[in-house]
Amino acid sequence: MKTAQKISNLRLKNNRKFKVFLFFLILTSIIWLLIALSKNYTTTALFKVKYAGLPIDKVLQNTPVSELELTINAPGFTLLRYKVVKHKITFNLNTLKSNKQRDFLLPNTQLTNLNKQLISETKVLNVLTDTIFLDLGRNVSKKVVVHPTIDVKFKLGYNFIEKLNVIPDSVLVTGPEKQLDSILEISTIPLKLTEVYESIDTKLKLVVPSKHKNLILSTNTVNVVGSVDKFTEGVLKVPVQIINQPENIKINPFPKEIEIIYRVGLTHFSKINTNSVSVVFDYNQYMNDTLVRYLTPVIQQKSEFIQSLKVNPTQIEFLIQK
Repeated sequence: MKTAQKISNLRLKNNRKFKVFLFFLILTSIIWLLIALSKNYTTTALFKVKYAGLPIDKVLQNTPVSELELTINAPGFTLLRYKVVKHKITFNLNTLKSNKQRDFLLPNTQLTNLNKQLISETKVLNVLTDTIFLDLGRNVSKKVVVHPTIDVKFKLGYNFIEKLNVIPDSVLVTGPEKQLDSILEISTIPLKLTEVYESIDTKLKLVVPSKHKNLILSTNTVNVVGSVDKFTEGVLKVPVQIINQPENIKINPFPKEIEIIYRVGLTHFSKINTNSVSVVFDYNQYMNDTLVRYLTPVIQQKSEFIQSLKVNPTQIEFLIQK
């Protein structure tokens, strides 16, 4: 019993000694770390890069280098901050140089400027990339048509009664000449509509192509407007009209009258009459091929309100009398 108690007391004493040892070990390590971090070291760190001071008549045609590695000297605490979080540095493009082919920047000529941007005890010794090449171009503008990216599915019997309108139908696009040359149209964000039976009037954002982020649009949105109506069929009966008929012959058509079957929105149904459409038969069809025994209809004009039409019969016989 006494032996067990002695062993227990010995273990307790050893545990206390170990805890004291561990405490002093951790404390010593912390003190050593603080002393070490307070000293200055030279190392490299990665920085995000921004550019400023671009000449007003110039524009970046492609995104230049966005990250650079710098050799810096700073206390350990400061270096730790640079390693944990990427800091930003800005290069001034007023010092741009150029040769016959390209514009370029010499980062190491701006060390004084870089030192002013960083934490006071930091000293920039060197930029590991000695030259940054830049693709500069002129800023130009041109008008570009707007393409509405719309997928419309109508309720049975409904449709547009006039062309879908985009307001404005074109936008002024400004940007690098090199990029602008390839821009033929600007699209809207996609819009999908189903079971449509009412007129459309909506605002859509314009989409700048992802590879052309430097482009500026005169407006970022457009209105898309379309009048929708229920459609119905109507029938007009009109006499057969033959054009290009020689004066010295008489042509008797069979039948003498044709039907024009048309589709139109209910709103405009009452506006359609025999003057709303002109269907003729051309005698030159026969003159160009005397084996022809039938003439086919030619739609000369139709009202903008008529969506579609068909002629019955689709061909007529004729008799030539001299």
